Amino acid sequence: MNGNGENTSSAHERGGASEEGQNPSFGDVLRRLQYVGDDDSRFRKYIWFHLVRTVARGFYFRLFKLTSAGIISVGSNVRVIGPKSNLMFGKRCKIDAGSVLQPICRSTLRFGDDVTICEGVLIRPSGHWGGNLGAGMVMGSKSSIGAYSFIGCSGSLRIGDNVMIGPRATIIAENHNFSDLMRPMNQQGVNNQGVTIGNDVWIGACVTILDGVTIGDHAIIAAGAVVTKSVEPFAIAAGVPARQIRSRRTENIALSQEL
Repeated sequence: MNGNGENTSSAHERGGASEEGQNPSFGDVLRRLQYVGDDDSRFRKYIWFHLVRTVARGFYFRLFKLTSAGIISVGSNVRVIGPKSNLMFGKRCKIDAGSVLQPICRSTLRFGDDVTICEGVLIRPSGHWGGNLGAGMVMGSKSSIGAYSFIGCSGSLRIGDNVMIGPRATIIAENHNFSDLMRPMNQQGVNNQGVTIGNDVWIGACVTILDGVTIGDHAIIAAGAVVTKSVEPFAIAAGVPARQIRSRRTENIALSQEL
């Protein structure tokens, strides 16, 4: 199984509370901007250089492109296609280079605190040329979306807190109708049930999650899985189509008994 590697772990280390149950101050965040193992801070200057450039760009985006409850880091070539009022971020969020966010939707694209959207992510609830107006999405705090993922939130998409989504994941909250054999499928319209991902979920690299799925709290989805049915809390699911192969809860009980 493979998660989002460096990006997701760093998001959680930097975004975590200084004490459990408390939000970090901006000073706490700055003090944590370093690489683990870089004892002499040889590489720290590259973080600071990146921070200054992306936060400066973030001020421009707060003025014209999005709303944010605090400082936001925005990488180069980030595009926002849609109204500023429909794109909402909490505090200390990061949007990496080349991401495209399209807040043309019935609700909003809303993100909590300490969210990381990694390089090249595409979030798209609606088409560029009309058609059905998509629903939008909500993502909780301390969650991240891995590089080059596609998030199709034409149906409602809800993602909880502390969720790690690995690189090149695909989430599609929509299905095409195909029951009429006399008409081409691209003329039969679509239906939407929505997708829900709970809290503390790890979604590995190259996972596909299809419409109508609910992934329970604390679950793990192995890299490359295609999730067509709902996954129970604490389950570890893998395969095409994905099925439960183990339970984290059962393994934890067994380990406790051994100890």
